[in-house]
Amino acid sequence: MPALLHLDASPRPDGASRRVSAEFATAWRAAHPDGTYTHRDLAGDPVPHIDAAQIAVMDRLETAGTRDLGAASAAARSPQETASWALTWELVEEVLAADVIVAGVPMHNFSVPSAFKAWFDRILIPPLVVDLETGTGPLAGKQVVIATARGGAYGPGTPRRSYDFQEPYLRAALGMVALADDLTFLHTELTKSAHVPRLAGFRPQARASLEQALEDARRQARRVTV
Repeated sequence: MPALLHLDASPRPDGASRRVSAEFATAWRAAHPDGTYTHRDLAGDPVPHIDAAQIAVMDRLETAGTRDLGAASAAARSPQETASWALTWELVEEVLAADVIVAGVPMHNFSVPSAFKAWFDRILIPPLVVDLETGTGPLAGKQVVIATARGGAYGPGTPRRSYDFQEPYLRAALGMVALADDLTFLHTELTKSAHVPRLAGFRPQARASLEQALEDARRQARRVTV
């Protein structure tokens, strides 16, 4: 049966990225009544940043050239490594089990929230990195949808286009673990117009951007993958 992993990184309970990711999840679950669903709130229940214990394990895996996931799962040695690696492996197993991943990721200071970065740093383990010889990895073949929320406008032709380090970063980072082969971005822009007086004139565009993202989320959720 198909499996959906739903991530949210926005600290805003009613934020646009949460609304769009939730719309995707609702439509996906309706289209896949036999599917499994896992939701992880990275803002409400943050993943601890990687620590010295995880780095020690990853260094050993890289030194040994370990690609086997079974061997990697048992790579911890000390009690500190075991505790840290157990947390990481729970996240890794969620990603491995998913056929589809949807993530609500608002733009924070032109990039991604630290809550999302902490999660990604945990799952970026050597066996999941794309193999240079084969050009693929264990996570290849998954549909990935990123629902963003941006206070301003960063699309083509906008003055701040060059300030968008969010989408380029995510394409590069997710590509390291073969999660960018089927990657879709659903951008909601100009969200600050709702509460910043000088941006009030952009509220119609903001509403249109959100409605388009919600519509695209429903369409992507009902998409048939092969």
